[in-house]
Amino acid sequence: MRTAVIIPAAGMGKRLPGKVSKQFLDLNGHPVISWTVNKFLNLDSISAGVLVVQKDELDNAGQVFNSVPNFKQKFKIVIGGAHRQDSVFNGLSALSDKTEIVLVHDGVRPLVSPEIITECIRIASDRGACITAVPAKDTIKRVQDGWVQQTIPREQVWQVQTPQGFRYELLYQAHQQARQMNYYATDEAALLEWLGIPVAVIKGEYRNIKITTQEDLVIAKSLLEEKRV
Repeated sequence: MRTAVIIPAAGMGKRLPGKVSKQFLDLNGHPVISWTVNKFLNLDSISAGVLVVQKDELDNAGQVFNSVPNFKQKFKIVIGGAHRQDSVFNGLSALSDKTEIVLVHDGVRPLVSPEIITECIRIASDRGACITAVPAKDTIKRVQDGWVQQTIPREQVWQVQTPQGFRYELLYQAHQQARQMNYYATDEAALLEWLGIPVAVIKGEYRNIKITTQEDLVIAKSLLEEKRV
């Protein structure tokens, strides 16, 4: 089964200070994106990958991965679009049409485990589409204009992570239709939901955090030191 991964890393990261994009920030001696890519690069179940970056960070990305063994044999680096969805579509377009399963994984989730990646591939192959998510720990309230409107039953709320996995043809068709209708969603699963295609859920891991704030970076450093990876 030919499985590929798209890693969108073209975001600006406005919630982190400094001029360096969050995916290139140092995390225990290596850029965040390096930790993320290596989780997929070293898996035999991943046949190919596409790293999507901003145009002005092509050189930076090249420098990070030029000396990484097997990177050029397995991965391509392509330029992202104006929105995340455009970047993922650029990644899809760079993949072989022989691809059967495609995963999409945030470039700033460097702590994903091989077990979660493997399970995502399995469920995507079996059911067509799946997301990784964890049950919400806190009480969730719907708020409008500073006032609580409703308390949402916590057992019905899951926090979505990545990877998300899909049969290639399903995701490609969803992107094509969205482009034709100028429809934008917050993630790939939402595109399939928009088309009425069922999306399965697999339980992720709370340590699989997305680095969007300075606090996230501190937590990620601590978790890496704890696990010695």
